[in-house]
Amino acid sequence: MSDFERVDFIFLSQEEVLQVGMSMRQVIDTVEKVFYEHGVKRVENPPKPGIHPLHSAFLHAMPAYLSELQAAGMKWVSSYPTNYQHHLPAVMGVIMLNDVATGKPLAMMDCRWITAARTGAVSAVAAKYLAKPHAEVVGIVGAGVQGRFNLLALQEVLPDLRLAKYYDISADTLRLAQQKLAGKVECEVKTCSSPQEVIEGSDVIVTATGKLEQVIYFDRWVGAGALVLPVHHRGWENQVIHRADKFITDDWAQLSNAAKVVGGFDGPLPEPNAELGEIVAGQKPGRERPDERIVDFNYGLAMEDIAIAQRVYHKAQALNLGTRLVLMERDFD
Repeated sequence: MSDFERVDFIFLSQEEVLQVGMSMRQVIDTVEKVFYEHGVKRVENPPKPGIHPLHSAFLHAMPAYLSELQAAGMKWVSSYPTNYQHHLPAVMGVIMLNDVATGKPLAMMDCRWITAARTGAVSAVAAKYLAKPHAEVVGIVGAGVQGRFNLLALQEVLPDLRLAKYYDISADTLRLAQQKLAGKVECEVKTCSSPQEVIEGSDVIVTATGKLEQVIYFDRWVGAGALVLPVHHRGWENQVIHRADKFITDDWAQLSNAAKVVGGFDGPLPEPNAELGEIVAGQKPGRERPDERIVDFNYGLAMEDIAIAQRVYHKAQALNLGTRLVLMERDFD
């Protein structure tokens, strides 16, 4: 039996991930590159399996390999919407990066900021290819972390954006969102009294609410030329998808599997016109007319998390951030 070298890896806390200082523009550029790779079939991104300890909660295992970027790893993430009762964030978890040549763990890091930033960035990439020209009004239902990060990302790709409309069932969450967005966005931020007020008249519509048990968003509210981006799939009446001029998704295998296994969609899903990566790679058209109504369900792909985590890891190394942890010192008898 031969000896082998000590195996260790870098651990990065949430604060160290933030200290790396990736900008939203860098995150969007990374996510766009990842979708291109997905479009040309140079990634392994199997549908994410999950467990559900509570009716309203889940834990997902999200592995991915990107051959062109030489990035491999997995995110293990929980979503517990009721965590506010325990003074904890709703989303928590870690990302593990592995060396693609040996499988050796390279880094483990907090996933919370990466998850928030990449989800907003996915909406931005979608809007770049699918929003109508000169889109001016964004409507966002849900003013929590995802609601805020979606606006921070969308403003990077919508140069004519002048108004962001928000609604949330919690007045405190709305106030906190306005405070956190102050000085970070150039457009007007307006608080609305209902989801209908947010959705009607908006060019880009984001629903970033939690697990809804009934339909609260209706097709008749969505105007011509609108792009609908549901961060969470529940809450929309099914005909909004079937009456759309185009139905897009990030990964059809994953979304269709979720529809069968997880459920929660208000009826069957139509076959998509394209996956977002196919549009980014120029293989299928995105928006073709200003008046097209487009729905883009992005269910969330591990490849986004792993690519961003790789950039965070490299930046952390350059800044000498992180704690080195030993996995094993030697072989065992």
